[in-house]
Amino acid sequence: MFKKLVPINSSQHKDIKLKRAQNYNFAQKVHVAPLLAHEFPQASSSFPVIFHKNEESGEYSALALLGLEKEKNLLVKDGYWSATYVPASIRRYPFAAASVNGDEGNMVVCLDEEAEMFNTDEGEALFNDDGSEGEVLTQVKEFMNSFVEREAASRAFVKYLSEKELFQARTVGYTNEQGERVNIGSFHALDEEKFNKLSDEEFLEMRKRGYLPVIYAVLTSMQQMDTLFRLQRQGA
Repeated sequence: MFKKLVPINSSQHKDIKLKRAQNYNFAQKVHVAPLLAHEFPQASSSFPVIFHKNEESGEYSALALLGLEKEKNLLVKDGYWSATYVPASIRRYPFAAASVNGDEGNMVVCLDEEAEMFNTDEGEALFNDDGSEGEVLTQVKEFMNSFVEREAASRAFVKYLSEKELFQARTVGYTNEQGERVNIGSFHALDEEKFNKLSDEEFLEMRKRGYLPVIYAVLTSMQQMDTLFRLQRQGA
């Protein structure tokens, strides 16, 4: 989705204007998108919440599963987003936050210089004539600050699940018209059986941390796999 992310600069981007996207065509090739834990309850009725394991670090990250093949978002058709919920990582486009020299305590807001939403003729100016931030840029920074703060809490939640060994590897596939099984990818899901076998003490700890509604949302979201399979069969 992002093609050329660069930090926003008042001199380099002083004439840039944002013309907000009229559709979601920019996300039509996004089959997975980062998802934050606070989004799970709303997201659970729209698409599956899955987890990706970084084999080098061993860390897990949460993702919205939007399609069953690479570069094919089944929820975008003719520019229209067919699901009820849109992930914040999609809504933030064409902006993002990046750490400075790997320091997560020092973040800068970036923009995709090649995004079609930017031009110099029409839209909302990122900077005022005197070089100060325009209203749209102020709003973007507020959104990104909130995103980064919630991202830290989300990582803590996912790390907690990992420490409890509550993830299991899963393979995504479907049966084609010839009755053949087609495997199209793998991911990690929350292991409901292990979750149900947690001790009373562990369950109480999760309740105190406020994790239970989020966990139940993850489990409920897997029902949306059927929605993706249906859209895949329809050739969405």
